[in-house]
Amino acid sequence: MVTKDATNNLALMRLRLGTVFIWLGVLTWLPFIVLRIAGDKPSLFLYLPFHLLGVIGGSRMRSGARKELGLNAQKRDMWHSAGHALIFIGILLWAPYFYLKLIAQQPVDVMNFLPYHLTGVLSGIMLLGLSYWINRKDGLKT
Repeated sequence: MVTKDATNNLALMRLRLGTVFIWLGVLTWLPFIVLRIAGDKPSLFLYLPFHLLGVIGGSRMRSGARKELGLNAQKRDMWHSAGHALIFIGILLWAPYFYLKLIAQQPVDVMNFLPYHLTGVLSGIMLLGLSYWINRKDGLKT
């Protein structure tokens, strides 16, 4: 017999494990960066599947656990929407890279696209954090 406490503990564990997967997906790039700094040219395609598996899988795991725990979704405000838009644009910036690399088969350097990707994604994350902080601050006032 499964009790509500056991279900909540499992969902809480999935929430934390999702966060760990996201961090592992992001930190997958550390060996790639170290090798690039050392002058080697590692293949992007060796690291990308692990990055996507960790980040996307972890975020889906966290989302499901939040729903199971009954945690309220964050209020959507201007900062939240702008943050998601910047993250989306930061991810979409890879479309020209993959087009040039895979379809046009032109030599393309990943470092021409990575700064723009990181700028979009990190700026979006900062706006999401700002939105969370503003909503939390407003929630404490009421």
